[in-house]
Amino acid sequence: MDQIRDLSVALVRYEKTSQILDHWLELLDAEGAGTVPPFDPIAVPALLPFLYLLQREDDRLKYRVSGEEVNRLFEQNHTGRYLDEVVPGEVYGHVAPFFLRIFDPSVCIFRGQVVLPDREFMEFERVLLPVMRKGEIQLLGTLALSTTSPLRTDVEPAQAPGPGFHFTLIDLKSGAIERTHKNLAPLAQRYKAVNGLRG
Repeated sequence: MDQIRDLSVALVRYEKTSQILDHWLELLDAEGAGTVPPFDPIAVPALLPFLYLLQREDDRLKYRVSGEEVNRLFEQNHTGRYLDEVVPGEVYGHVAPFFLRIFDPSVCIFRGQVVLPDREFMEFERVLLPVMRKGEIQLLGTLALSTTSPLRTDVEPAQAPGPGFHFTLIDLKSGAIERTHKNLAPLAQRYKAVNGLRG
């Protein structure tokens, strides 16, 4: 879809998130607009360490695959765990609706600044994509952090998103685009207060 390609150029800043989105778009081209393309992780061995796959179980999402680099960033293996066990509770309430929207199906480009103490200076970028695996829609995702991920070199990187969480959703069937910003400054201040870091 041209809208997703245009948003990739306008919003996606990091190499791996861009490469995974480009691969997904190639799969979509082969299947046709408005569909959910099949995905075989073996087809992209160089990207495997940076990928994760989530399976929906009612209103919970379970990691079926979590690549080595994803696990290294969080210092734990996510495979077999639920998203609500991995993401802090207050943050989970903000992000879960957007993860679940992928199963509608939609695409989400999710950017912002980390809100955890001593890490709030870090920029992050996630691309969340619907793929068909074993007869069901699963969520294919990747995560880039400004401290560990190189910026893309194929185009001039987009502007950094700024504070808070920025969500851009593209509905695959209608093509409708939704943009949402969540100001998480109060949440970041609470984390600092709890950890005795308030200035």
